[in-house]
Amino acid sequence: MKPALPCLGVVLGALAAGLVLVPQDAQATCSVFDRHPCTPGFGSVLRHRPYTPYFCGVFSGPNCTPEILYPLNQVPVLKVEGHVGPSEPLDRDHLVNRLYDLGPLLSKCLEMPPDDEAWAGMRVTLKLAFKRDGELLAAPRFTYTTHDAPADVKAAYQDAARDMLKRCTPLPITASLGGAIAGRPFVIPIIETRTDKKPDTPDASKPADASKPADIPDDQHP
Repeated sequence: MKPALPCLGVVLGALAAGLVLVPQDAQATCSVFDRHPCTPGFGSVLRHRPYTPYFCGVFSGPNCTPEILYPLNQVPVLKVEGHVGPSEPLDRDHLVNRLYDLGPLLSKCLEMPPDDEAWAGMRVTLKLAFKRDGELLAAPRFTYTTHDAPADVKAAYQDAARDMLKRCTPLPITASLGGAIAGRPFVIPIIETRTDKKPDTPDASKPADASKPADIPDDQHP
């Protein structure tokens, strides 16, 4: 009967190590962007439910939505690409379940200014956050606008960004994705990719006025 005592000691020692090490190792994976109390990157019988992992595996099930770790002071960027012309209605029966699908979703709602109002290289950047149900948490804040653009051009692109949010919100997202993004800041840069001439810029392709030679200054014409 004596050999059983060392085995019992090994088992008790392993259990004690698990009780001490699991919370410490789990705490090391938390960041300032985590929910409170902090949720580690792996689950255990010591963790309360619901449990939100930082990664999904083959046994996680179809509704697994992992948390995403970002470095300190880094805010995730949602890349959008606008279009000219009216937007098609969103398919709200098809709920988005991945963070990476939010950019393409917002792109469907972004109507860029028409060609005669386009400003080559124009850029506006806005910062915002969503609620759990996909609504805006607060009015978006514009953190950057191209400085040399005229006031009416700036207003046109800022209005396009606001209208994009009006068309898309509340976002058609699943409950799991809504819980993952609720209250978290996002940055959305809107960049004009059209390279046509800027508004009120003379078009060099038009022929010069035939009534006067092109090589004679205006003040020397008869």
